[in-house]
Amino acid sequence: MTDPRYEIERTNHRTGSTIRLHLIGAFDRDAHRVLRAGMRDAFASGRRGHRVIIDMARAETIGSECIELLLIGYTRAMRGGHGYDIVNAAGHVRQALALTGLCEPEAVYSTVTVPVSRS
Repeated sequence: MTDPRYEIERTNHRTGSTIRLHLIGAFDRDAHRVLRAGMRDAFASGRRGHRVIIDMARAETIGSECIELLLIGYTRAMRGGHGYDIVNAAGHVRQALALTGLCEPEAVYSTVTVPVSRS
């Protein structure tokens, strides 16, 4: 049996109003049970109005099963009156989350305004 390639670290704001889940590693099919349990605990531990933040800074990849869980988390937060944010996603992870609307897309290009000289 191999060691899992993923980990979730949980930090709580000292007032207990915010729970941050730090996703570390490859969140593919094998990780969805752990992510589901982590999110369930995060929502269960707070009252209406608390905030759940999913920090993707150290997530290397994300599979469709885990993206589905993040979408379910969003729905649960909206229905339960909780705050919910996905932050610090980058690269391929950000692109995948942007396709679902969970993250804003990175700028693919930027327009450059070139002054036009008229002779």
